[in-house]
Amino acid sequence: MEEQKKKKVQMSRKDNWLHAGIVVKVVTKKLGDKYYKKKAIIKDVIDKYTAVVKMVDSGDKLKMDQTHLETVIPAVGKAVLVVNGPYSGSEASLVSIQQNKFSGTIEISKGLLRGKVLDRIAYEDISKMDTAPM
Repeated sequence: MEEQKKKKVQMSRKDNWLHAGIVVKVVTKKLGDKYYKKKAIIKDVIDKYTAVVKMVDSGDKLKMDQTHLETVIPAVGKAVLVVNGPYSGSEASLVSIQQNKFSGTIEISKGLLRGKVLDRIAYEDISKMDTAPM
């Protein structure tokens, strides 16, 4: 039974994770120090691996590949979006962080699964949601 569950989770994982409305961090040095390690908000997803991001501090808009971005983990209690796995697209709140396991516990906050608590969700499978008004 446990093997079937693991297989189902693996089948639902995708190699693309970009979603509009999430906060990401630029992790490429190719753009210089102005953008390196800075936060941005995904404004539009162009294709599976490319998005238009707006830098939080400067307001600059850039077209970026997902390999140059990483997810951002917010403070406990803040809103996250599940960006990969069987619950991809679900809005949730971060309940706790397990730093030694690079994972967190989340509670789904909208939809049919509202209230469901999910343990050991990998950092790369969730990202902080942009809560600023558009």
